[in-house]
Amino acid sequence: MIKTVFFTGITLIFFYIIWIHNIFAHREKYEMPAQYAKIADDVKSYAKEGKQLFEQNCQACHSVRYDAVYISSVQANPKLQTLQEKYGKVLPRDVYEAVFYEDLMALKQSFGKVPPDLSTIYLVKGKEYLFNFTLEPQKVLPGTSMPAVMTGRPEETAKIIAYLKSVAEPSPEEKNKRMLMGVGTIAYLIVMGVLLWLWRGRILRKMGLH
Repeated sequence: MIKTVFFTGITLIFFYIIWIHNIFAHREKYEMPAQYAKIADDVKSYAKEGKQLFEQNCQACHSVRYDAVYISSVQANPKLQTLQEKYGKVLPRDVYEAVFYEDLMALKQSFGKVPPDLSTIYLVKGKEYLFNFTLEPQKVLPGTSMPAVMTGRPEETAKIIAYLKSVAEPSPEEKNKRMLMGVGTIAYLIVMGVLLWLWRGRILRKMGLH
């Protein structure tokens, strides 16, 4: 029974770290003026405009694959439509990287590495970091190959962040689904742990060792 309780405790701690207090998340503090933070948080009002700004200023290098927004050269490639008819608008990552390998390598040749897909960047970095990095890339990360295309445009930057937040944040239905899956997984592990403990005791009794 002690082992079962220990195993259950470890499982609960694991899910707590992953879902509630992710120790791997970026923790460095950055300042963001309140008026721009308000825009970045207002997904309903600004995500649509933010997407347009993203496409105008960022899409040449970055994709948002979760929203079927691919880098400009891929977006213009006739192969994209054919693949989307087969796989859906959001292409599997391996398909995307295999078919459009040359486009991605062209970016790598220009910047030293392939600029990252930004589908989950909001969850990883948070709005304050993204705001400061997008406005002044060299100040936040000296030596980065990120061009300062949004310098002096804080309001538009905040709207782009609102868009990235809208993509990274699942719908309420999806959140509930994930929660149910998590609870179900934990319950399954607990029940199986108890059953295995009982089964172990039964075997030991048959062997005369209990």
